Amino acid sequence: LDDSITAGNQVMRVPVLGGSEIYELLKSRGVEKAINAVGGIGDMQSRVRVFEILRQAGYVCPTVIHPTASVEESAQMAEGIQVFPHAYIGSDAEAGFGVIVNTTAVVSHDCRINNFANVAPGALLAGNVEIGEGALIGMGTTINLNVSIGSGARVGNSAVVKADVPANGIVRAGAVWPG
Repeated sequence: LDDSITAGNQVMRVPVLGGSEIYELLKSRGVEKAINAVGGIGDMQSRVRVFEILRQAGYVCPTVIHPTASVEESAQMAEGIQVFPHAYIGSDAEAGFGVIVNTTAVVSHDCRINNFANVAPGALLAGNVEIGEGALIGMGTTINLNVSIGSGARVGNSAVVKADVPANGIVRAGAVWPG
């Protein structure tokens, strides 16, 4: 479903059935689950809004884990999480609703990733890292042991984070934090 693409068109060889106008029709036909395909775009609120629309329409957002990903048995996963190919989630890690752990990302032991956070491809989180709600961790980022990233923070691609980042903080791509 996509509100901005006309029914009958295709996205990656998958037909678009329509937009939000057919949520109730699909529910009446027994469809109970939906996956939010809005990714880690600059405006995280767009993704959150889609989750809200799906919940209001009565859909369950299942956790989706690619078969090549590895998630330790002791990790706790909420609904709506997407774990992409070759990602790793370590022991006693926790991931909240709507989290993305993208391709080849590593979330080490005892990490906590709060609702709607996005860990981009190739990001490396050492042990006991906390990622705040709606935070975006860029591609190839390294976050050191025991560091907290505040809610709504943005950590740019290839940054190295050695200390806590405040809520809504910005770490520029390629930077070492703190500078």
